[in-house]
Amino acid sequence: MTDDDYETAATQKQPNRMLGIGLAVVAAACMLFASFTHHWLANASNLEEVGFGLRDNHDCMTLGTEAKCTEMSNSALVDQMRDELREQGLDRDDRMTSSVFAPCGWATLIACLIATFGLLAAAGMAAARRTPLWPISPSTLALLGIMAGLITGCVFVATKPGPAGYVGVGMSFWVFGAGAVLGIAGAQILAKVNRPVDPDLMHDAMNPDEF
Repeated sequence: MTDDDYETAATQKQPNRMLGIGLAVVAAACMLFASFTHHWLANASNLEEVGFGLRDNHDCMTLGTEAKCTEMSNSALVDQMRDELREQGLDRDDRMTSSVFAPCGWATLIACLIATFGLLAAAGMAAARRTPLWPISPSTLALLGIMAGLITGCVFVATKPGPAGYVGVGMSFWVFGAGAVLGIAGAQILAKVNRPVDPDLMHDAMNPDEF
């Protein structure tokens, strides 16, 4: 087997480059959408619309023909709810005002941005057909961001503030979930695509012409 044969065999073993790039780009778009939209938690009725993002939230009340909207950070809302409970003479209720809600939102945002960077960097490397040696590969960075985001994102949703029925899971959470699935698949494909071909150290080791 010649050197060209070995190179051809290594090329044939490569997974679908374009599929990996496509999955990574779509997943990155989903992650960006989930990062900056306000539909992780939502509830809409004829008179009120409530929506939560990873950092802040909005509450729009329809009064006659006008809509009055308020926006505040998630941590400020939790503090406000606690103050209202104290004014009513009620003890703090962690089921309605969890201390981990706002921090998990920020953690999920950071995880989504890390995953987005990793996916786009891995897709760029694959498109350019270059394999620079980084301390940690973009594919690995993307997978770590996705895994961390899945944990913190689920905790964020599970610890939503307010009484039962106040808000439910919104579109942004499902887009994030789809992005996580596509991102895991795309990152795994690109990890193989971007991996340098290891030289065969045993090539020609038993070549009779050398004896």
